[in-house]
Amino acid sequence: MADYSISTCIRNDKPLKRNNKYPVYLRVRVYNRETKVPTNIEVDKNGWDVKRREPKEKSLKIVLCKKILGLESYLNNCIASDTELSIELVKDFFATKKHVTPKQDSFYDYYLAYVERRKKDLNKETIRVYMTTYNVLKAFKPKLRLSDINLSLIEGFDEYMRVTNGNADGGRYPKHKNLKTVLLDMQKHDIPVKNPYPLFKMPQPNVKEVYLDKEELDAFRKMYVQLPEGTTLYKSLEMYLFSCYCGLRISDVVTLKWSEVDLENSLIVKMQVKTKEEVKAPIFEYTRAILLKKSNSGRLFGTDGNVFGDSCIQVINRRLKELADMAGVDKHITFHSSRHTFATLLVMDGVSIYKIQKFLGHKSVGMTERYLKYDLKMAQVNMEQIDTFG
Repeated sequence: MADYSISTCIRNDKPLKRNNKYPVYLRVRVYNRETKVPTNIEVDKNGWDVKRREPKEKSLKIVLCKKILGLESYLNNCIASDTELSIELVKDFFATKKHVTPKQDSFYDYYLAYVERRKKDLNKETIRVYMTTYNVLKAFKPKLRLSDINLSLIEGFDEYMRVTNGNADGGRYPKHKNLKTVLLDMQKHDIPVKNPYPLFKMPQPNVKEVYLDKEELDAFRKMYVQLPEGTTLYKSLEMYLFSCYCGLRISDVVTLKWSEVDLENSLIVKMQVKTKEEVKAPIFEYTRAILLKKSNSGRLFGTDGNVFGDSCIQVINRRLKELADMAGVDKHITFHSSRHTFATLLVMDGVSIYKIQKFLGHKSVGMTERYLKYDLKMAQVNMEQIDTFG
């Protein structure tokens, strides 16, 4: 028999009254004696993996693993130094080991665990922004313990981004938003950490939604027949126009498959990358023309290939600035402006805002209203004919 063993368990006979969660214990055996030691970790009944004897939540799993590794290291050192193992030794370890409190753990471990857990829910661009926040925060403070997180840290981080990195409000806002989200997630999982953001005034980006008017859209259309096909510039323009015509996000255009195109019913039916909700985008005449042009005489419809092949979102957005200059459009054009263009020009055609909401895959009309730069009184009439994209 081994000198000792460590296993995990939960006391599921009696949940804690304050949050209806179950405490996690370490069951430690030394020779023929056994004791249970509280870990100060709590889980929902459905948050415990019975087979693996560990929390399903990765951030909690990290904390639990650190406690086990700390105890194992301590007991192995005792064996190496010919110290006799005993249950009392284990109890003394937890009674005197002040430095293993969660507040001394690295915040970065939790942050990376959160990003890893959300990868299945968030798109690649959102994950990229989270990792950018991680890198900037680590450059500001290479080692960050949970106990270090307070209002002074947040204010210092904001000053570092503003002064050292030269970030304006719009550049600092998403990083604060990401950091705040992770802190709230940790509190939701009962990890003892402060959230100073209620006391901190978040920088607010100067949001100016950009869209193309009809004349500007026509200027982009003219370039479509002038640029040489096969170039990155041409492909970026083609995808941007396609989104202007159907309202799909860049993540959905990049991942659009031929099997998601229902030409007979003039619909694109696809699961949105961002929201994981189905959207039914319209196929107007301009949309249809692009699809037919790329379909290899119709043979690609119904296949699993991507309509636009392999594409890099960052490259496309860089090319759009160049395209705007070529078209004589004095606006800061990003791919997202195509959705605003789609919505705004449709409401100018008299299309119902409720129909536009469905086209865009929005959950509420209020979200759609924020996309529109035209007088919304025009949206009260639902025109049968939509002239802008056909």
